[in-house]
Amino acid sequence: MQQPMAFHLLAKPTGANCNLDCKYCFFLSKDRLYGEGTLRMTDDVLEAYVRQLLAAQPDSEVNIAWQGGEPTLMGLAFFRRAVDLVAKYKRPGQKVAHTIQTNGILLNDEWARFFKAHGFLAGLSIDGPQDMHDAFRVAKGGRGTFDQVMRAWECLARNEVDVNILCNRPCGERRSWPRGLPVLP
Repeated sequence: MQQPMAFHLLAKPTGANCNLDCKYCFFLSKDRLYGEGTLRMTDDVLEAYVRQLLAAQPDSEVNIAWQGGEPTLMGLAFFRRAVDLVAKYKRPGQKVAHTIQTNGILLNDEWARFFKAHGFLAGLSIDGPQDMHDAFRVAKGGRGTFDQVMRAWECLARNEVDVNILCNRPCGERRSWPRGLPVLP
């Protein structure tokens, strides 16, 4: 029997739910498609997802990736359960990597210590220098979020979490981005 090919899945445990109101986000209107129903991944679905994902992968590394909306809205207990389920269902010798893409608003030292302890790669969304970021990546009340994201960056750095940066350049934005994007300390 032929070994299955490796593949990559991206889970959105909150669906389109987010704690920001980014001006360019196409997800914001998605909640209207689902009416009053919940878009949150249940414990039963989480367990089935992890079990089936690990079972379907060949013996290469498995990447369990979380995105949103905003995945941290699920709470830290959800991700602790996900890590416990990985330990329960992974095959002997199977390597698992965890990644999460977040706007960083809810991150604190407890989140960062969890990410570090379980080898998460945290993708932090920063849309350029403060003026550009704050023009597009705003909270529900319309305020810019750059300072909050920088606090998340400092928290992740302080706890030595592996981080990458996702920068969006909204359609129609004509300003040039600085080389090397010198917005991080």
